[in-house]
Amino acid sequence: MRLRLRTERAWLVTLPAVVLVLTALLCPNYGTTYSDQAAMARAVASARANDTILLLYGSLAHGAGPVQMAVWELGAMTCLGIGVVVVFYTAALTRGEEDRGRAEILHAASVGPARRVLGQALTLALLSALIAAGAGTGLLALDGVSLADARAYGTAVGLTCLLLAALAHLVGQIASDAPGTRGLGLAVLAAAYLIYGLSCSQDPGWADVLGRVSPFHLRQAISPGGQNAWGPALWGGCAWMLLVIITMLTARLRDLGQGLITMRSPRAGRPLGVNGPVLLALRLARGGITVWALALSAAVWLLIDMGGDLVARAQEGAFDPGSGMGAILGGSDDVGEAFLGYVGSLIGALAALHAVSLANRAGADELVGRAEVLASTGVRPARLLLAWWCAAAVGSGVALCCATVSAAGVGGGALGTSTRDAIRLVAGQWPASVAAASVATAICAFLPRWRGMAWLAPPICVGLIQFGATIGVPERVRAANPLAQAGRPGSWWLLCASVMMIGIAVVRIRRRDLALASSSRSRRRHPHGIRPLTALHRKEQRTSAL
Repeated sequence: MRLRLRTERAWLVTLPAVVLVLTALLCPNYGTTYSDQAAMARAVASARANDTILLLYGSLAHGAGPVQMAVWELGAMTCLGIGVVVVFYTAALTRGEEDRGRAEILHAASVGPARRVLGQALTLALLSALIAAGAGTGLLALDGVSLADARAYGTAVGLTCLLLAALAHLVGQIASDAPGTRGLGLAVLAAAYLIYGLSCSQDPGWADVLGRVSPFHLRQAISPGGQNAWGPALWGGCAWMLLVIITMLTARLRDLGQGLITMRSPRAGRPLGVNGPVLLALRLARGGITVWALALSAAVWLLIDMGGDLVARAQEGAFDPGSGMGAILGGSDDVGEAFLGYVGSLIGALAALHAVSLANRAGADELVGRAEVLASTGVRPARLLLAWWCAAAVGSGVALCCATVSAAGVGGGALGTSTRDAIRLVAGQWPASVAAASVATAICAFLPRWRGMAWLAPPICVGLIQFGATIGVPERVRAANPLAQAGRPGSWWLLCASVMMIGIAVVRIRRRDLALASSSRSRRRHPHGIRPLTALHRKEQRTSAL
């Protein structure tokens, strides 16, 4: 167990710290946005009357205050976002070590499936407890929050993540590998989130019964800032122990590297029928591109439909100019267009993250040896690098085009915007996505092992848009944000910078050897390892040979 904790210490420190910082930065806005009782009452009445908002955030108590509003809105986004990260981490922790051969080493050391699963479950429980501590501590930054409210909120967030991790852990015994675990885990998360949302937005029925067993129902059941009930938390802990026992029993029924269900693709064994690395990259990424395009379209539709009431409240002066949303919407004469630009920046950040994930595959292929195999067939590493960059550009473009169609369809009725505005503010985020892909490609060309640094740029840009005005970031810095260049001349500068970075990346990868990327120069020498021969040792060897 100590070895596992030492191996996973980066996740155990980073993820709770991110939750703490984001919660502490976001929650004070609820105290300034709803500064008076009239604004609070209008916001609660508007939220309870909008089925889309209830589907997205869940139920809101009548007469809620700023603390309950923060728990309702910020808690929903925290549980959803951190839940996705926890599912990915669970897949890497459970099935990733089997795919890399570590589980066989543990099995040879008499660590059976039950003990291995129990160790993984305890690691996930510790991570969830640290996330709970970070969420509860961050909520204390909001005025009017008591220690009991913070403890209840942290418990709700932590138990939600713990149950999602337990479900993904159980699914990992059914899937055959880590990618299958990620896919099934995300499907379970989406189903749980959708069922709970339907139970809150629709009339009582089958969705209400299923919604009560969803992990996302814990926030409503515990009610931080309201009842602060601890009974649902005990039931959540019992459900986690039951899931762990089922997972341990299931792990004994399968072999290492296999799942209970083996799913074979109907096209497995058939030739791909593609010519060149670009078409191959697009063929391999087409499933992810399709999923991201549909997801971004649905996200745009939900955000814009939800934003109709928000824009109406902004036009009535319900938001304080010093609040986060007031600063975003108050700087433009057309509030609907400003909100569409805000949604476009969020969608552009998601498209940029998708582009980074595709561009980073070039570095991953090089580190695992696929680039060397392709090089032996005559495909140069530069072509592979450009192939994944083209796939990233095409994938983000397709996703933004689908999002633009949704924005044009629903924006006219909800925000009063036109199709031209949707093209300019949503599809105009494509240069920023291309720039993010170019940064990832350049990092893969220079330092493939550090390609994860490319993931930092889109969240930083979103942070500048969300909090730039409230934390006093200079105007020229906010104006230079890549996500703020949609429909502006700065988009051409982003494209020019992307071309320059791609050119530098191609020159760099042509000048170095692939072996340098797969080797580690900073590897520490073992104290009892074989040391290099000194000059005296070489002289003694020559003397003995003579």
